[in-house]
Amino acid sequence: MDVGALKKYVFNWLILGLLVTAGLFLLGVKTWVNHGRSSEAGTFFDVQRASFNMSITERGIVRPAKISAIISEISSNQAKIVWLVKEGSEVKKGQTVAWFDTKPFLDEVARTEQDYGDAQASLAAAKKLLLLQKEEEKGRIEEAGRKVEIAKIEAQNINEGAGPLERKQVEQKLKQAQRSFKLAQSNVRDMEVLLNKGHASLREYEKAGDEFETAREQLNVAREELNNFDQYKWPKMVREAELLVNAAESEFQRVNRTSDLQIQTRVGQVEKSRRNVQNKIKLLEQAKNDLANCTVKAPADGILLYSELPRENGTRKIQIGDSVWVGQTFLEVPDTTDLVVETQIREIDVAKISEGMEATIELDALPGTVIRGRVESVASLAEDDNNNNNIRRFYARIQILEGVDKVHVGMSATTEIIHKRITDAIVIPAGAVVFHNDKTMVYKAEGNALELVDVDLGAQGVRWVQVLNGLDEGDRVSGALF
Repeated sequence: MDVGALKKYVFNWLILGLLVTAGLFLLGVKTWVNHGRSSEAGTFFDVQRASFNMSITERGIVRPAKISAIISEISSNQAKIVWLVKEGSEVKKGQTVAWFDTKPFLDEVARTEQDYGDAQASLAAAKKLLLLQKEEEKGRIEEAGRKVEIAKIEAQNINEGAGPLERKQVEQKLKQAQRSFKLAQSNVRDMEVLLNKGHASLREYEKAGDEFETAREQLNVAREELNNFDQYKWPKMVREAELLVNAAESEFQRVNRTSDLQIQTRVGQVEKSRRNVQNKIKLLEQAKNDLANCTVKAPADGILLYSELPRENGTRKIQIGDSVWVGQTFLEVPDTTDLVVETQIREIDVAKISEGMEATIELDALPGTVIRGRVESVASLAEDDNNNNNIRRFYARIQILEGVDKVHVGMSATTEIIHKRITDAIVIPAGAVVFHNDKTMVYKAEGNALELVDVDLGAQGVRWVQVLNGLDEGDRVSGALF
């Protein structure tokens, strides 16, 4: 027989032996189930009353509860790092961890100080010009007021002085002309009598006649002059007096308006200069703040970590020589005095837990050491499980309440969240429960034999199971304790 055939022969016999052994084993199990087994076999547990916790156990990672971000507070893209504390170093709150180049900000402070001084000088000049403008406009208003007063006096003179006086003079001329006319008329009559008697010559009579005509013409002119004065000249004088006053008052109002406008213009220039000063003060304060912010201090105790910055060819951690934009995070300080375990809760368990529930934490690095914890938060939005896309998990944080000095960020941990406490209940080990024909059963000790009996179970913990019906306190069952 060749080697290949021999191997095949041995393999067939091994398969046959395994099948026979399996058959005998199943036959023995069936017989054992139906007829009981010796009470001397296995481990026994006395059914008793006890209390236990119902909990949810998940794996997690230790994380800092809070990470303080260090951002650039310099309002410029000229913030270039010239010194950094080594990444991973432990830092204290207020400790200097980085420096930016101060030269551009020293120059900015000097420039803004000069601008601030210029703005103050401009404000002082604007205030002085405002005072001068007010004085000048006050003089113009007073001058216009005097002109109004003079115009009113002139108008009063026309209406009550010069005008009536001139009319009296015209009336007097008329009266003189009337007297001259009467005298000339009388003289002509006398001359005519004398001429008729031969006592006066014709020449003398004609001369008296010429004087009479002249007197009559002068009388007519005087009458026309008085009539013209009453109809034209006097109304004209009254109107001119009114216009003179109106013009003076209008000029006074115009001067007031233009004065207000000029003063408001100066006031606006002062206000503009004042705002410019305030703006320069803000810029100066910003420049000084930028200079002060060149020294970067740790906001809390912890371990200094470098942030990654975007670059043309990807991202990399911050390093000396990099420029940082305002508001950009470039360093982080996790608070190592306040730690949590970040874990993920299965969808079927998330409704059982809530914030504030007690929890226990056991670290892989510290086996046997149980640390108290408390549920800090449970996310309301589920995420896909990294290992199974059909399972949904909810992010949760378990606050570590003690022993933080022994715990380090990044440690793996097992968390047990206690969501219910069962007190004074009849319990058996979870390993004693047997599932047979879709029923929950246990092997109950009856003398030297074991009997498979039905039980109704209540709350089921990790180690203990509550029995509602089927067993009494003091009964004995067989099965693994844990």
